[in-house]
Amino acid sequence: MHGKIIRGTYPWHCQAANRFVFPPIKLGYGNPDGMVTGRQLLFYQQISKEGPGVVILEPVSVTLEGREHPRQPCIHLPGSAMELLVWATGAVQNTPEIPGIKNQYALTSVEYLTAQREIGGPRVLVIGAGRTGIEIAEKLGREGYKVVATKRTDPIGSMMEMITRNLALKRIGKMGNVIIIPHTTVMAFLEKSVDITQDGARMSLEPFQTVILASGMLSALGPDEEIRNLVSSIEIIGDAREVQDIFSAMRAGYELATKY
Repeated sequence: MHGKIIRGTYPWHCQAANRFVFPPIKLGYGNPDGMVTGRQLLFYQQISKEGPGVVILEPVSVTLEGREHPRQPCIHLPGSAMELLVWATGAVQNTPEIPGIKNQYALTSVEYLTAQREIGGPRVLVIGAGRTGIEIAEKLGREGYKVVATKRTDPIGSMMEMITRNLALKRIGKMGNVIIIPHTTVMAFLEKSVDITQDGARMSLEPFQTVILASGMLSALGPDEEIRNLVSSIEIIGDAREVQDIFSAMRAGYELATKY
């Protein structure tokens, strides 16, 4: 059924009915043996008819032993032969090791953007002024925080579409409470200052009440030896192979599907 829907059409050329996304949830409707049940299929059929433009299916386990709960569906079942495993586990936050950072109130960009943790004070240091760092700096600036965003390498707002980047930097340029410092590396967090280097020159900044790590993402760990021994072939795609963007990940998935 799904092959008929996308055959001859690239998914990034498709137009969703709306921008609502149904997120993956752990239903607990599976069979204790790891099999998908009619109850699960009926649930997703009903959800898709209610209007979300995109429906993301629930997490599945590779093996029975690796399940998070007793009724989680499994890819590899006893007695089954799995010829191909597609490893698309995405990326994880890059957290640089900076002397003294463990003594700071620090959170990752993911924690901030998903509202897992709150800002701890009026002065905020954003480490990393790429696409995510720029978005965070502008948002905090609009909310009245005093923000300093550092970028170790060029360009500012990397991986942003050019017009979007220029407009964001123009808006930030009008804010008196947001400063972006390029070619800058945070060297250490001290008791009464933050040591940085800019173009080789060492200098200090006043302390910050919050540090947000927006220093990029890294590919998640690949399959271990036990998993590799379960299948004859493994394809690693998307951010798990190389961190890019959602459109590149979708294209990798589509091209892999057409390959097989």
